Amino acid sequence: MPNFQTESIPHGFTTDETDKRIHHKDAVVVLVPPPNAGIWKRIWFSLGADHADVRIKVAVHNGNGWTATTYDVRAAGGRVGFEVAAGTNKLSIGRVKRSATDTNDNSPVSWLLESEA
Repeated sequence: MPNFQTESIPHGFTTDETDKRIHHKDAVVVLVPPPNAGIWKRIWFSLGADHADVRIKVAVHNGNGWTATTYDVRAAGGRVGFEVAAGTNKLSIGRVKRSATDTNDNSPVSWLLESEA
């Protein structure tokens, strides 16, 4: 049976436009079932936004360290995301300022984690 979980990303910027941390309280950590292991099969992560374009940084932890990617999520576009790699055990998600003058830290943006049956 397919499974999914979705939730909103908190308001507030986690990092500024130069990747300097603003505040960690504005990030969310998502624990991921082990892709392609045990009862779990392929898993996908995606982001969607409305009302304004937002920049989101997703850091992936594979049990040994973090790898981060920044995504521009367009209000007028579809979802953006990736297939979760084997070994991944958690994701850290936060809003990033698009520029020094960006004040859009509260437009709706959500994440979706889904797995195949």
